[in-house]
Amino acid sequence: MNHIEIQTKYNEICNYIFTGELTHSIEQLKVFANQTKKQYHQNQIDILQETYSNILKHSFKNINDPERDSIYKHLQRSLLELTDTIKECLLTEVSGLTIYKMKWSLDRKRELHTDEAISLIQHLTFDSELDEILKNNDINLPGSSDKTISRQQALRDLFNYLWLTDKYIETESKILETICYSEKIPWHDKSLIVSAITLSLLRFFDKNKFYALQNFYYLNEEQVWERALIGLLLGFYKYNKRIEYYPELVKVMEKIAKTQDIDKQTEAIIIQIFKSKDTERITKKWDEEILPEMMKMQPLIEKKLDLENIVPDKFFEDKNPDWEQVFEDSPGLLDKLQDFSKLQIEGGDVFMSAFSRLKHFPFFNEISNWFLPFYKENEMIDSQIQQKETNLQPFIEQLQRSHYMCNSDKYSFCLNLQFIPESHKTMMMEMFNEEMKNVEEISKDENLINNFAISKSIITQYLQDLYRFFKLYQYKHEFSDIFSWKFDIQNTFFFKKLIHNTRITRNLAEFFLENKHFEQAAELFSTLINVEESDIELFEKIGYCYQQTGNYQKALEYYKKAELFDSKKVWIIKKIALCYRYLNNPEKALEYYFEAEKSEPENLYILAYIGHTMVRLKRFDEALKYYFKVEYLSPANDKIQRPIAWISFMLGKFDVAEKYYLKIIDYKKNEFDLIHLGHVRWCLKEQQKAIESYQEALRLLNNDYLLFFNAFNDEIDYLVKFGINGIDISLMKDYLTQDQ
Repeated sequence: MNHIEIQTKYNEICNYIFTGELTHSIEQLKVFANQTKKQYHQNQIDILQETYSNILKHSFKNINDPERDSIYKHLQRSLLELTDTIKECLLTEVSGLTIYKMKWSLDRKRELHTDEAISLIQHLTFDSELDEILKNNDINLPGSSDKTISRQQALRDLFNYLWLTDKYIETESKILETICYSEKIPWHDKSLIVSAITLSLLRFFDKNKFYALQNFYYLNEEQVWERALIGLLLGFYKYNKRIEYYPELVKVMEKIAKTQDIDKQTEAIIIQIFKSKDTERITKKWDEEILPEMMKMQPLIEKKLDLENIVPDKFFEDKNPDWEQVFEDSPGLLDKLQDFSKLQIEGGDVFMSAFSRLKHFPFFNEISNWFLPFYKENEMIDSQIQQKETNLQPFIEQLQRSHYMCNSDKYSFCLNLQFIPESHKTMMMEMFNEEMKNVEEISKDENLINNFAISKSIITQYLQDLYRFFKLYQYKHEFSDIFSWKFDIQNTFFFKKLIHNTRITRNLAEFFLENKHFEQAAELFSTLINVEESDIELFEKIGYCYQQTGNYQKALEYYKKAELFDSKKVWIIKKIALCYRYLNNPEKALEYYFEAEKSEPENLYILAYIGHTMVRLKRFDEALKYYFKVEYLSPANDKIQRPIAWISFMLGKFDVAEKYYLKIIDYKKNEFDLIHLGHVRWCLKEQQKAIESYQEALRLLNNDYLLFFNAFNDEIDYLVKFGINGIDISLMKDYLTQDQ
């Protein structure tokens, strides 16, 4: 099996367990375990199967077992953990993935040196404090090692050890407690260890990893707790379906939920995750799914007449202009501290684009370096400073303090210095330092340098580090990209536990709305209805979100609820009309457009869509009057000429139709215009001119007769109505085919 097949089978078995199909899950797990060729896996499955057989046996013999449900939950938990173990065994032994080759090597080494991690951790401190702590925790210290390694190498090895360890037993847990509470181990080492735990948790579920991250979070050490909380939230999200099987983890959540500012911290992390995801915003859902479906709902004639583009964009009403900027007072959205890197964070990601080409240095071959905080004492930085003539120390110190570039990019920047001539380097340093001073002054003026603002900048930098790792690391395909996750946090257990402040929920909903994550926004707004049921904006915004996802029935439902609060509000009236149009109910749509017209009689949007709706109802005389009114109010809008020309033809006003078609062809013609002009000229008894128009349309279509005659045939009934003989029509079609 390759790694994709292993992961697919693993997901399938887990889903059976989650849905309670345990017989099927056990059968599939046996097949899965056969691939490992390890008898002890089969033995464990047999034990679990026996437990389940007993549950089934007792459940239908009128035996009241008060412990049955808890035993059943524990069985599901055991099956999940065994499935985890088998998956990891297969990935390590048969997948061929690079990281699992590393894991295999580490496992072999661990078998030979059981206290390798303790040996490594001694290199992280320079006094006897760690030895004393380890002794107090009954961890036996190894004998003196013959191999001398640098402190940085020890840290990298410990990172790999923690990352590639499946389950943290007592030894690992005590080591992590030692690191967490040691005052001699600096913040940057602890930060890196937290990243190792996070990466390990995302790879393999283990409740002890949650405990370790919780300890680092409660440590409340700047730079460390932010990373730990991000690790916890990512773990809670990934294993959302599992949490109910672990009451001890529910208690972890409940305890965290009581910490000060946890809701604001969670909000900041969620927002930044979505800002990072939006670096590569995917608009395919609209362009490839929703828009084509909308077009299917429209009669072909609307496409031919290009009705949707008649009204200039400036007249198109999208969001309600009366909506307040509710998210404006939320921390982060308009924070000047993030304005400097706004393009990077939202969409364009200028730094991502610039620095993605600077991740080829050997430094980034080491996985731990992708998560390494930037600090001036780093061995790599020291070597850069000492080798150069230019005094880089002030610049490095300034770079460390900067909140506007993630750690990974800071290292890329420094590594690239070796290729910059000394003369250019001095000028660049001066420019950079001056820019940083200006930004700091702005921050001081706006009173932005406060504890929470700094924490948000750390969260931003760390998530950008994660983003670069999952997008740029040479073996990125071997990891589950967290930024490709849907991250529907509104449906998760942890969100309901951690977020109780409705203002935070509202802020997140507004953020999702502003950034076009309409599904999440609709669900979050919906949770607020019972709390803020008199808020008309909630119903408007929920309706708008459903409209944007193409769910016009749900959108109509909420717009109608908003209408109950204010039946005269024009924006709501227009939205209801729009929904009726897309639900193919033009009669109701027209009713609402007429109501809107009473309030805004010269609104081009309303007038144009009254015309469109009347076209659907084949009320051509009335539609023409409205299109003429649009033309009168907006004489520069030449797009209105197309429906005027076509409807004039439908009504037998051939001179008017020809006049407008000639105007259209003069500035922008298409095959439909030329075919319609041909029809008009034929009805005017100008047969030769009609043929010329048809032939020009064919040339535009590269002589695609199928497309041509599909369009031609749509108006045959009108040609017959206006006196064109059926035989003449057949002859004309054959003539056009043979005459080219």
